[in-house]
Amino acid sequence: MRDDVAGIVKACDQGDVDEARDEAAFLLSNLDELLAHYTAAPKAHDIPIPFYQAP
Repeated sequence: MRDDVAGIVKACDQGDVDEARDEAAFLLSNLDELLAHYTAAPKAHDIPIPFYQAP
């Protein structure tokens, strides 16, 4: 994730908004996958997740 954020910062520094957006979209997708993975098991066992998750 750190490399993904570094790529966004680099693209912003270079004024490449399209590349920054693509990098950010990729990072968002990865974060969504991680959240789905980390919340699946607790939800399957009716255990509350230990953080707020917007509906």
